[in-house]
Amino acid sequence: MAVTEKPAFDKKLLDNIQNDLKALSIEARKRHPHLKEAAESGIVKIQNTVSKYDDIRLAFLSESPEILEPFFIGCDTKTTKIVQMSLTSIQRLITLEAVSAMAANNIITCLWSLMESGTEELKLLQTVTLLITTNSVVQGETLAKAIVLCFRLHFTKNSTTNNTASATVRQLVSAVFERIVAEDYSSPDKSTAQSNLQLEELKGGSRIPPKTLPSHAADGFMLFQDLVQLVNADQPFWLIGLTEMTRTFGLELLESILSSFPEVFFKYAEFNFLLKERVCPLIIKLFSPNIKYRQGGQNAGPATAASDKPYFPISMRLLRIVSVLIQRYYKMLVTECEIFLSLVVKFLDVDKPPWQRALALEVLHKMCIQPELLKSFCQSYDMKPHSTKIFKDIVNALGSYVQSMFVVSNTNNPVLSTSLSSGCGAPPAAAVQGQPPALLAGMPVGPGITPQAGFLYRGIWLSITPIPAGTCRPVFLELLDRLEAPGVPDGYGISVAYSCLLDVINSIGSIICYPKKTESLLTNANDILPQSSEETVSTNIKTPVVTEQKSETSACDKLCDNDCPTELSEQIINSTWCGLLAAFTLLIEASTDETATENILKAMQIYSSLCGTLNMTIPRDAFITAMCKASLPPHYTLTVLNTNLLKSDTKGYAGGQNGFMDDPCVPCPLDTGPGL
Repeated sequence: MAVTEKPAFDKKLLDNIQNDLKALSIEARKRHPHLKEAAESGIVKIQNTVSKYDDIRLAFLSESPEILEPFFIGCDTKTTKIVQMSLTSIQRLITLEAVSAMAANNIITCLWSLMESGTEELKLLQTVTLLITTNSVVQGETLAKAIVLCFRLHFTKNSTTNNTASATVRQLVSAVFERIVAEDYSSPDKSTAQSNLQLEELKGGSRIPPKTLPSHAADGFMLFQDLVQLVNADQPFWLIGLTEMTRTFGLELLESILSSFPEVFFKYAEFNFLLKERVCPLIIKLFSPNIKYRQGGQNAGPATAASDKPYFPISMRLLRIVSVLIQRYYKMLVTECEIFLSLVVKFLDVDKPPWQRALALEVLHKMCIQPELLKSFCQSYDMKPHSTKIFKDIVNALGSYVQSMFVVSNTNNPVLSTSLSSGCGAPPAAAVQGQPPALLAGMPVGPGITPQAGFLYRGIWLSITPIPAGTCRPVFLELLDRLEAPGVPDGYGISVAYSCLLDVINSIGSIICYPKKTESLLTNANDILPQSSEETVSTNIKTPVVTEQKSETSACDKLCDNDCPTELSEQIINSTWCGLLAAFTLLIEASTDETATENILKAMQIYSSLCGTLNMTIPRDAFITAMCKASLPPHYTLTVLNTNLLKSDTKGYAGGQNGFMDDPCVPCPLDTGPGL
């Protein structure tokens, strides 16, 4: 078949490559005669090759090492214009998938030489990206070399090259795992040979991939293994030539893989092994400085070395990975997640830096909006006799955090300096009933003035930042560009904790009863939604279409046909009611906003209804008592609300009523005044 009869697309490819060689010959005429000769020979080679094939692309593919040779010689000149022309021609052939595996290896070798000489680095990165992402001819050691090339450019001093190389590395890492997914999709019946798999051999690391893995999965295994090695400050096995690596960048890459490709780790036992035996111990090890550190010189022993102090960029990235592991790999890592959750809870301790506590709150908030995840925590931990009561610890930690915000003076706010100066037994003088001051803790109060949304307790004022129900909008977990720990705004922590508590109630309602039943309790679309009185935020909770008469039906009547096992439902209540009551009792007293107060009361109403449905009278009565007390004026003493009620109930409670916990819990550890 004559060339003129070939498809127009193929003819255009042929013409473009020939024109590139002619242009290269002209440019090299004076200073590079050997390049001129190679370009002219290349034209003859192309014409001879094309005459043997009907398909021009196949012709180029079969002879691509020889066809590319003039362009390699052009790159070796290190002359800017000639290198640019040569790389453009190489990219043209790559884009049309006219490059064989051998030619691809030669391209990487050529690009490596350019990288070492610092020539056309951006064009070089562009070429590597095309070569790896266009098809899968680059595999094994050649792929490793291409990735190392980009890593090394990432650590150059030029900021433009650095940032471009960073994006290229992320793209290549993603491409490697996308190949695995595509490989699995094309061969769904192909699985690892479990009988021949010796996982113990992988513990110390390996320079060759397991033979049980397909080719693309083998590349992904070696890449992931080396990323773990590098984050742990060890030498890589596969990425030979990689001389430096920052821990922050390595953690980001690990998180990207874990969050985007969980199916790979669930399918292949080799990846599962790496996750359990290498990644989880590494994360626990890197968490050590965060757990040991105590703010304000409270560290035991000698002064803490700088290397032992928590480093915000590392801590934040570790928590991002922990969040991914808990949310996506919980079923695979039940034991490991128990450790991770305990560590996150410890981050909320009052002696931890404010930014650590803010990070932990954001991680917990992501979990509080997932009913199935909380249900799994209760089933796997709280219901097991010798396991940590994780769900209980999470809720109690949130309650303790809320209380601590009104006990520990905030040095960033001068108004708070008198928070505890008058003692714990009495409120500030400015808060005398019936005598509202013009300014209360710096907040305008009085007739005709709408109070700012927030919480005021014993002179400590904390504002509320609206967060829609069922959503998590982390701030500190997204500060990937920050090298130093940022300051935490006064009201941020209490806002996130407040949203966590409301979302816990919402999730518990979803667990214990059908979703439709939960919706029937939420008679307003914004019931469980922290928001300002001036702005209405949309929510995904649907408003049920019911008549006014039906909406007044007893909540207990609405909660029927329970699809959650009774034992699980009771354990959920047992694990949460103390922490929730302690937090809500304080928040409802401190609330200065009608919307916030309504949200808290609605949450307490839903929770007490759930308790009543389960015939769990102790927590039900405790929540109802707290709501009754909240309806009374400050310092109003009513005998029926005295602690005698709780004491009398506790007798039946201690006697094993409904299988409750062995020891009664105090609704709110803080002294909230007389009456309860």
